[in-house]
Amino acid sequence: MGPYVVTLLLVVASALFAWSMGSHYTGAVMGTAYGSGVLSMRRAQGLAALFALAGSYLASHRVIITYASTLVPRAIPLDIAAAQLSASLVTMMSTYFRLPTSTIQIYTFSLLGAAWVAKLPIEGAGVGHVVVFWAAGPLLATLVGYLLGRAGLPRLSERVVTGFVLIASVYSAFTLGSNDVSNAASSLVALRLLPVRMAGLYGGLFMLVGILTWGRPLLRRVGRDIIPSLNVPLAASAQLAQAIVMTGINAAGYNASLNQTIVGGLTGSGLATGANRLNWPVVRSIILNWTWSPVLGLLASAVMTVALRALFG
Repeated sequence: MGPYVVTLLLVVASALFAWSMGSHYTGAVMGTAYGSGVLSMRRAQGLAALFALAGSYLASHRVIITYASTLVPRAIPLDIAAAQLSASLVTMMSTYFRLPTSTIQIYTFSLLGAAWVAKLPIEGAGVGHVVVFWAAGPLLATLVGYLLGRAGLPRLSERVVTGFVLIASVYSAFTLGSNDVSNAASSLVALRLLPVRMAGLYGGLFMLVGILTWGRPLLRRVGRDIIPSLNVPLAASAQLAQAIVMTGINAAGYNASLNQTIVGGLTGSGLATGANRLNWPVVRSIILNWTWSPVLGLLASAVMTVALRALFG
């Protein structure tokens, strides 16, 4: 009975992690469209849910089968379940406190926590890449957002930038599915519980539910709190900065954080058009959370791994 219970636990952990990612990333993909008044909250959630599901099913298959095993190649299903459960808890905590963070980094460090307890070998180069792009993503987005603001993107006609905000937001939602669902669904493919596309669909459906049920806290945070006076041109600069950085890093074969790049884009755009636009206490609290949330994921996963191994043997 033990193996079947562990398998069920892993299936539930994958669903919970996908749900938590959907709720957490709603602001990253639709925050600027909502905050600038381009979309209502309900329409922003609906579009985010639809295109995240589409990205999960149509475009995630290339990465979905590799992520869970690249950093800790010998992890067993129980360790992966512990990492996913821990990453889910830390992600939900960040959502509750309305602090946008990176679930990729949380999950990576959760896997390291499980490996630490289980004394498994770790792929050091993979960890190094995560740390490098962890730092590079928001810094590049801040720079690009600043340059776009200074270059005059905000002076284009409102009709043009409104259309761009919509297109870029939909693109970001699609990227959420194609880029992030692998964190939750890759283990299901590794254990041959589901074929690749069905695993993507499984994760995408729970991502959709997360967006619709608990996506509003960070939708408000990103859209209204970082730049309280966010308008359509500023939203366009920030969203374009996110799209450029995400596309560039993904083209190089690596991942970046949707949350961190949109916060960087908003910060750069805000600085370009007047530092007084930025809500600095909010920005500082978000940056601080980027530091401690992966560490919390590592510690929580270590504790969770010890508990599950004691329970299941």
